[in-house]
Amino acid sequence: MDTNGMFSIFDIFVVGVGLYLLYTWYLLKFKGEVKESVLLSKGFPYKRCKDKEGYKAFIGPKLLVLGMIALLAGCVGLINDYQDFLGAYYIIVAVVFFAVVIWFSLMVRKAYKLFW
Repeated sequence: MDTNGMFSIFDIFVVGVGLYLLYTWYLLKFKGEVKESVLLSKGFPYKRCKDKEGYKAFIGPKLLVLGMIALLAGCVGLINDYQDFLGAYYIIVAVVFFAVVIWFSLMVRKAYKLFW
């Protein structure tokens, strides 16, 4: 398998993750459901959250940003794998994606401090 094939698999995975995160946001925003497997670790069960509505309001917009960035980065990566319109500048897209992932993980830790 060449490098484009490996990058394509990674980009398809990132698109799938982005779609799943957007679905998780939809459930959180419109149905009030918290997907504990995505948003919480084992040490922080949702039933022990002190302010459930506050948590949803805090983490919801951040989850939306992460889902949109993941979907966008995956789609741009797939297009770049076959059209090579960004060339080496694709690294900027990857850095932005990973920066948003790190930012989201910091916000999740902040949510633990605020709401548990």
